[in-house]
Amino acid sequence: MTHSPLGPRFGPLLVFAAGALASCKTHTTVAPMVPPTPVIAPASVAEQWQSLQANVFSLVAENRTSAADSALQRFTRDNARTPEGDRARWWRILMRAEPRISSGDIPAAVAQIDSLLADSIATEVRTEAVLTRRNLVGVDSLRRGEVRRRQQATQLASDRLDDLRVARDSMARLSAEIDRLRRRLRAP
Repeated sequence: MTHSPLGPRFGPLLVFAAGALASCKTHTTVAPMVPPTPVIAPASVAEQWQSLQANVFSLVAENRTSAADSALQRFTRDNARTPEGDRARWWRILMRAEPRISSGDIPAAVAQIDSLLADSIATEVRTEAVLTRRNLVGVDSLRRGEVRRRQQATQLASDRLDDLRVARDSMARLSAEIDRLRRRLRAP
């Protein structure tokens, strides 16, 4: 057994003093840990595009196509060189090609599609643009053929009408000549 250097009387006193000192320690309140406010990340371009799509659909349904076009133009400017920005450019071209919205000028729509295809754009937009361009060119070809057919039919009808006028005038002159000859033959 080892003895304390202060003797057996001071051992319990040391334990008591250590306990008293420990109980005298002032309790500091620990500040509650407040988590930092979460930083809300801005919506991704894909999420912005989904929101814009719904907005454009409602604007077009309300016949507010200029507002829809402006929204698409802003999105295209803010998100250039993204698949969603390419899709917004494509929608603007489609809106301009729609006959109810614009004059339905197919050659102008084809020129705009060609301009879009000249840029580096998302593959799915390029595929849709190429297919739509082919369809527009085919429809325009049919439309032009129908316009030519109508013009030819109108010209043919006009030519026939002119021929009828000439024949009627000729018949009127011939009838007048016959009447003149009849009067002359009846004259004493």
